[in-house]
Amino acid sequence: MSLLENYDNTDIDSIVKYANKLVGKTIDNILTTSPYEINFKLKDKGNIGKIIEKHWFDIEPNNSPEPDFDKAGIELKIIPLVQQKTKITVKERTKVCSIDYRKLVQETWNKSHAKEKLNKVLFIYFLYDKDNIVNSKIKKVDLWELTQGNNEFIIKHDWLNVQKKVKDGYAHELSESLSKILAASTSGSGGKDKNGKLKDLVPQPVQTYSDEAKKRAFSLKQSFTNQRWNELNEKVKYESIIDSLQINDFKKFENIILNKINSYQGKSIEELSSIFSLNINSRSKNQIATIIKKSIGFKSVNSNIKEFEQLGIIIKTMPIKTTDKYPFEAISFPTMKLQEFILEQWEESTFKEYLNKILFIPVYSIKKDSTLDEKILGKAFFWSPSTKEEQNIKKEWEQYQDEVINGYCKTNKVPVKSKKGYKEVSSLSKESKTSKIHMRPHGRDSDDRDTDALGNSIVKQCFWFNKEFLQQLLLENS
Repeated sequence: MSLLENYDNTDIDSIVKYANKLVGKTIDNILTTSPYEINFKLKDKGNIGKIIEKHWFDIEPNNSPEPDFDKAGIELKIIPLVQQKTKITVKERTKVCSIDYRKLVQETWNKSHAKEKLNKVLFIYFLYDKDNIVNSKIKKVDLWELTQGNNEFIIKHDWLNVQKKVKDGYAHELSESLSKILAASTSGSGGKDKNGKLKDLVPQPVQTYSDEAKKRAFSLKQSFTNQRWNELNEKVKYESIIDSLQINDFKKFENIILNKINSYQGKSIEELSSIFSLNINSRSKNQIATIIKKSIGFKSVNSNIKEFEQLGIIIKTMPIKTTDKYPFEAISFPTMKLQEFILEQWEESTFKEYLNKILFIPVYSIKKDSTLDEKILGKAFFWSPSTKEEQNIKKEWEQYQDEVINGYCKTNKVPVKSKKGYKEVSSLSKESKTSKIHMRPHGRDSDDRDTDALGNSIVKQCFWFNKEFLQQLLLENS
């Protein structure tokens, strides 16, 4: 029996209808009903895509430049999801196709390998079970088209930027941070050979500055597929910043947003609340995000900014002391799970994703607990790490990874005058010992805890931007 008898692989509706029968099934369910033998190990997460391709759609895994359903022009992409404490999120980036530098410089966007793969994509989202991958369950099927909304508007811009880098002889300087959605991500096994030379290097077509460059592949960033998942599954309400500000040139995307926000620079939070008819609580953590949405013309403050989620842009408020432009506090990121943190590689790390692009909103005041009429909106700016900044941040990130591995999370109880009579102190490096980032507690309270791989219990930790680093960024962008 051939599985192709179950659907018409030349017909889009038939393919989608058959794909939807996957929803609710586990990988074990798929294998149990398949007429084919399993000819690879089941432990590897990457094999889930091969299982769905072969044992449900009867597609032989291949490296063909054609879409998987070539007669219908549909590419198949399998997206792993992970269960977090309160929600399900996309686990990683999604590879689209390998980059052949020599062919890339000869292509046009409309006839490019990447566009051919992206015109129509059948996304299949599954909840990954790391303990037993055959228990991983299919959650959603989605036929996505490049021409929907503003997708092609942004993705084409990314592709052209990568192509220009390669044409100009800078393929060796490509990085994911150059792209908004379609990234040139590293490909291959990585590492160095016995002579200390980087593996996975290939000749680049224009060798003015370097003969070789790392192997790369076009990939959809995790933030993009995660936004799509949220829109489909969580029923999150979104509004488009491109539509609300009528942006028709993506090169001007950031400047148009900044011009709009900064037209309110110098006004107090109280004034802005009145301008936008907002009832803002003085203790609300979302007061700035709420004002930003109204300043760019959003109809509802409860809407999420679609492109910000797609592009992995996060908003960070910087409470700044008016007198010396020094931050009142460091800026935090979400808490991490220590046992997962120590297994990460920098290029695919959760923290690196947060650094993709940040919109900083400085808010000036004389004292930290100033009233809303005393808090003044400063000059907003976008920031992504420079190559040097990322290298420094990576070095400090790896330093903390080593410290966690080596048991620095073990705490001692130091007597203090408090309700408990002590405070817990770990051996993790303090902010004063680093230049860009540091790790410290960020739990709800002392009972909100995590455990490292050695069994040490500690209040949940996260990374923070150092105050001096934030002041440096502020001064550079004032």
